[in-house]
Amino acid sequence: RLARRQSDMAGVQAEIATFLKKQRDAHPDSSDTYTRLEELYTRKLWHQLSLELASFVAQPRQQGADASEFADLYENFIKHFEAKMNSLSLAKLVVAISHPFPTERASFFVSSLVDKVADNPEAVTLCKTELARLKLKAGDMPGCRELLDEAEVVVKERAGMDVDIHVSFYQTLAQLYKLQGPAGEFYKAALLLLSYQPLDKMPAAEAAELSFDLGIAALVATSVYNFGELLQHPVVAMLEATEHAWLAQLLRVFNAGDIEQYEQLISAHRGHLEGQPALIANAAFLKEKIALMSLMDLVFAHVGPSANHAIAFELVSQRVRLPLEEVELLLMRAMSLELIRGEIDEVGQMVTVSWVQPRVLTTAQVANMSELLAKWNEQVGTTLAFLESEAPEFGNDANF
Repeated sequence: RLARRQSDMAGVQAEIATFLKKQRDAHPDSSDTYTRLEELYTRKLWHQLSLELASFVAQPRQQGADASEFADLYENFIKHFEAKMNSLSLAKLVVAISHPFPTERASFFVSSLVDKVADNPEAVTLCKTELARLKLKAGDMPGCRELLDEAEVVVKERAGMDVDIHVSFYQTLAQLYKLQGPAGEFYKAALLLLSYQPLDKMPAAEAAELSFDLGIAALVATSVYNFGELLQHPVVAMLEATEHAWLAQLLRVFNAGDIEQYEQLISAHRGHLEGQPALIANAAFLKEKIALMSLMDLVFAHVGPSANHAIAFELVSQRVRLPLEEVELLLMRAMSLELIRGEIDEVGQMVTVSWVQPRVLTTAQVANMSELLAKWNEQVGTTLAFLESEAPEFGNDANF
């Protein structure tokens, strides 16, 4: 029996050697790589062999290679030792190999791996996120959603998961929300994707497209009323370096709640705006949104160290450029969206704000906050000095 097993192994090794020689002849530019693969296989250095294979299939030249080269590589070489590979490494390799395949064939190829890596939750999750991407590519959104829901359980509960799994998950999730909405969910998924895969690690065209889509989503999303995080991200710098610089300007204007500049930009870049169906379809909403963001900025700047949180309707009217009779409706809208909290005095034409939605501050807003805190500190010092002079029994030497 041992002799037979040794004979079978020798036969497999001979087949592999023949296959790799054939590949060297067929692909002279990859001859050295095939030689290294054979050497690592012969020496049974499975980890190093996995790394070499991963590097080989990820080479830019190979991305456009004939899918049959990768299929042959798997069937005639990798399949003979895949059981000895780390499950996650094998899953990454199979996913990379499947990329040039037609969608249906790629789905079958990746699906066939799931049972082989069932002992590794991360490998299974990577397969599921790739299968979700393929279903989305084929137009099966419900199937994509189902697989992403299954993957999400592992992604969110398992600490220290491989970065590539997060990238695959959020990339597909963002693409799903881009196609079916809502824009706010795409915005969140895309920002999470960028936390695992920075723009400079993406292909240039993909990075530019994602930056543009993020900018549009921030504007039209009904759940996003603070662009501070986005404005500090390289996304905006990338937009400013392209023909979409107008979008970066628009984001800054919205975040500042500057209605005057908003109207100027709309007039100056009308052609660009009219070429974006999402902006045209949400024109009325954008007017409301800039008014709400202007209100938030007013509240943020107005609430000072005096702790007088009361703001006159007249001041709101002037800032957001709305008739006085429409101010109350705007305030009610802001409260319903939980952008601010407070009480409206319809008779006195005042609103007393007790809370405003937390914001990621820009550099200018941080400087303003620093100034407010300095004034508050000065006022506290003055109050303390007054108390000590008027009621010395409450000073430092008081004995309670």
